[in-house]
Amino acid sequence: MQSAEERRRLMSKLGSESITPLGAILKCAAGILVLVIIAAGPWAFLSSGGPTARTEAHPASKVGAAQAEGKRVFDERRRAYEVVPDGSVAKASEATLAVE
Repeated sequence: MQSAEERRRLMSKLGSESITPLGAILKCAAGILVLVIIAAGPWAFLSSGGPTARTEAHPASKVGAAQAEGKRVFDERRRAYEVVPDGSVAKASEATLAVE
């Protein structure tokens, strides 16, 4: 615990410091710089070829393959439906199931 004399000494020491506008601006700039460095750290790590950079190509190739498969199935079902002359839903369903 601080004694009254030590407290008075610290208060007078801190109270005698004058804050200049330039000093305040430099302290704020230093604080902002530290925040930018902290915020840019993960971004720099990820963009430099970290562990996630290698896996980015895989999801895109899976999406393309899934889209191609969906288009193929859609085209097969459309062709099977167009083959049925009278447009009966039951016959179109049977033709679609036969194609798959």
